[in-house]
Amino acid sequence: MSILALITIIRFLISFQNNEKPAYLSYKEDFIYEAKWRWKWTKDQITNVQCYCPTCDSVLVYDDSSCSTRYTDVAKTDFICENCKSQIITSIHGGNNTYAINAVKREIQRRIRTNEYKTSLNKETL
Repeated sequence: MSILALITIIRFLISFQNNEKPAYLSYKEDFIYEAKWRWKWTKDQITNVQCYCPTCDSVLVYDDSSCSTRYTDVAKTDFICENCKSQIITSIHGGNNTYAINAVKREIQRRIRTNEYKTSLNKETL
């Protein structure tokens, strides 16, 4: 076997090993902040984060109006199910909808770093 053929085979094997996708890319939903969250992966970035009702699986709407008023000290985002009598399913304290979505992303990343994501699906936490 020529050296050139051997080098080509080695390069192919190395590139094949590098193309394996990380296991966490199949992690696309979990219960976080007492609600079901689903997201997609674009390369290694969490995208399209959506919150769902754990009872009826409807997409939840959000209300972060407390963040734009001076009459309350509580900045939070409520996630509401329009299908379940406008029931507040969960609230994320600390800021508006952007803050809440980023808090969920940070929790997803934490669960990946600690490998907790492998066992956390179907458990209500936080």
